[in-house]
Amino acid sequence: MNLARQPSAGRGGTTRNELKRAARRLFAERGIAAVGMREIVEAAGQRNAAAVHYYFGSKDDLLRELVVEGADLVDAIRRRMLDEAEAAGDVRLRDVVRALVVANAELGGETGESETYFRFMTSMQTERRPMFDEWAGGEHSEGYGRCVAHFHRLLADVPPALVKQRVLFAGLSLRTLLAGREAARDEGAGLDHPYWGEPVATEGMIDAVEAILTGPATRA
Repeated sequence: MNLARQPSAGRGGTTRNELKRAARRLFAERGIAAVGMREIVEAAGQRNAAAVHYYFGSKDDLLRELVVEGADLVDAIRRRMLDEAEAAGDVRLRDVVRALVVANAELGGETGESETYFRFMTSMQTERRPMFDEWAGGEHSEGYGRCVAHFHRLLADVPPALVKQRVLFAGLSLRTLLAGREAARDEGAGLDHPYWGEPVATEGMIDAVEAILTGPATRA
């Protein structure tokens, strides 16, 4: 996988990470188009005005790296959880939904992905949808594809077109919830918050996604 330029050892790697953290936050809070390269440099506390160009190339190269790194982190957790569920046998719908949700809710990362990734992705979907679809799919979403296959198998009594629609709605709802949780935590919501604390938030999101997938159909 070729993710623009790779970080060099020592200070170069630190600077690169600082730029990614600053850029993702600015994109998450203000949108893609509203943020310039110089603003990213200043937010990262760097003096070289060409730092983003030096480490990443173009703005699109930077965006791609931010999208792909987060997608790979999420999918690695999802694949591991699915592997464990499948190895145990008798995979239940709740197991698959949990893998779908937890992989996002427990996103780690070294450059602040857990702080801003889903608001950033919302900006990408809104402003750069073709790029989002290209960069976040394929090899970066193997685990998601496995979840969808399980949903179709486990919801075999639901028309396939309706399952597809519900999976889409569930995914959109989950990303909105995750973005809302990020914003709430930025505003000071702690682990004991009645809605956004843990494990309340994660279990609530699992319940919400499962409800979307299994709710009664109101049309033929």
